[in-house]
Amino acid sequence: MSLRAHLALLAVVTVWAGSFSVIKALLEDGVAAGDIALWRYAIAAPGFALVLRLAGGLPGLTRGDALRAAVAGLLVVAGYHLFLNAGTEHTTSGVAALVVALAPGMTVLLSALAGLERLGLRRAVGLGIAFAGVAVVVGLGSDERLAVENVKGPLIVLGAPVSFALYNVLLKPLLGRYDLLSLTAATSLVGTLGLLPFVRGSTLDVASEASARTIALLLYLGVLATLLGYVAWNLGLRGLGPGRAVTYAYAIPPLAVGFGALALDEPLTAWTAVGAGLVLGGIAVAQGLALRGRFAHVAVWRSASSRNAC
Repeated sequence: MSLRAHLALLAVVTVWAGSFSVIKALLEDGVAAGDIALWRYAIAAPGFALVLRLAGGLPGLTRGDALRAAVAGLLVVAGYHLFLNAGTEHTTSGVAALVVALAPGMTVLLSALAGLERLGLRRAVGLGIAFAGVAVVVGLGSDERLAVENVKGPLIVLGAPVSFALYNVLLKPLLGRYDLLSLTAATSLVGTLGLLPFVRGSTLDVASEASARTIALLLYLGVLATLLGYVAWNLGLRGLGPGRAVTYAYAIPPLAVGFGALALDEPLTAWTAVGAGLVLGGIAVAQGLALRGRFAHVAVWRSASSRNAC
């Protein structure tokens, strides 16, 4: 079981890291940010419906819990992915991945602001280091100069980890009462419905005019990164527990930066490496205490997905 869990996590973090490059490639091919999110979840939705049924649904779900889960689903699907995709239009896939890596730290911060957790000096220092790392990557990672055009994309992407953090805070009270895989499937389905208002003419054009490359990339996001990625992450989580599973998540940002450099010729400089190190180190410091506290579940983040997959 342990070996299977390790293999599942290794596979899923590799797929999630590659998702950032796939999104950027689709954007460069002319697929709109909203259409990428729509088709990604339209492809995954039947699978999530099957998973929810096989997992036994959410028996005993109260009206209040259903409302909480619905809002969480809208945040983690519509909020997270629309911010991520729109922001990635104006930055590199590697920078987007490093901004998304702030998600666990943002969860700690928002839970502290909501009075659910104590921030503390160590967490505050860790978050400060992580945000400084993003500033280094954005300001110096590409051409060693700070410009408005370098900041626009990361600022939009920042909405993704904020959405994910709000999702974690909202969903936390439900984790002890319902199965995690059922919650994942249910919130994903509700979030998919939240994307429907963004359907437009270009969304249908993707289905009728998409090239084989575009179809393949969308299938990568919908099947591998979203549906199978969530299932594999839950498999790894159950086999190893959140404390051990979270160590795999730290591999996603550097892998994403590397994939962007190799597949998309994105700049990879010493400043990028420094910034990435600060982001990951800061989040590790900030999240270290959280893993032992009431928010142990936030280690399981999407990246994306976090659980993010991207």
